[in-house]
Amino acid sequence: MKANLKYTHIEANKFSEPHEHVTINNNSTITQVEIVDGVLSVGFLFKSMYEPKIGEIKIEGNILIKDSADKLDAVVEEWNASGQKNLPVDIAEEIHNYILSNCVTETVIIAREIQLPSPIPLPRISLKNKVKNKEETNSYIR
Repeated sequence: MKANLKYTHIEANKFSEPHEHVTINNNSTITQVEIVDGVLSVGFLFKSMYEPKIGEIKIEGNILIKDSADKLDAVVEEWNASGQKNLPVDIAEEIHNYILSNCVTETVIIAREIQLPSPIPLPRISLKNKVKNKEETNSYIR
């Protein structure tokens, strides 16, 4: 799948300061599917919702996908036949993963800017129980 993603709208809201455990739900929704100039145009909405209701980040955009005309026609046919709810499983999986990999990265930056917790867990380093014996390994990486 050759794809090109473009954001059309980004919105971030912080309603209150986080004071307790925060649950963050990331969700992507496909909103529109059509063929434009021989390319599949897929509209989407990505949301990071912070619960209790302390904030939200929304990203809207389009993914332009190049593929064979037969495959693109089958995608649009499935979309229309399902009442604008479903795509063929293989292409739906690729599209949602593409949306997630791009939008989650963007929401990490946006969340930092408005001082919300990161929408994905960031790696943590713990040195509490490490033995500080330099002869333990020949590697300079510990």
